[in-house]
Amino acid sequence: MGWGKLSNIIKDIFSFGGSVIIHKTDADYSEESGRLAYDDIDSYSMVCDSRYGYLFGCSISENEEYPEGIYLRLVNRKAKNPEEVYIFEPHEDEWQAKYVNQDLELALKLFKDIYEHGELSFESKTIFE
Repeated sequence: MGWGKLSNIIKDIFSFGGSVIIHKTDADYSEESGRLAYDDIDSYSMVCDSRYGYLFGCSISENEEYPEGIYLRLVNRKAKNPEEVYIFEPHEDEWQAKYVNQDLELALKLFKDIYEHGELSFESKTIFE
């Protein structure tokens, strides 16, 4: 899938709600079964509620930078009331405003980092906690 198609999917999800998850995997061919076996390394997700915006998180497996692995959430440093709670549909999940973002261009930049480099850039990671 090309970047143009992926960015259009992200824009649609932002506009109408829904989610997108990208899994970074490692694949090994199994002689025994004659199939590829996949192991998830990292995953990146954006969950949108068209009323409020989106949540962006990433689960990073153990590596040199994160020896025990880590889950990072994008922080909205511009939130006027960071402790305000939004209820995301359809599962009625509660999220603090400090994790709810409305900047579509930022989401596209983050996904483009992942698309082009296979991970978030160091600069991008500084806006997560």
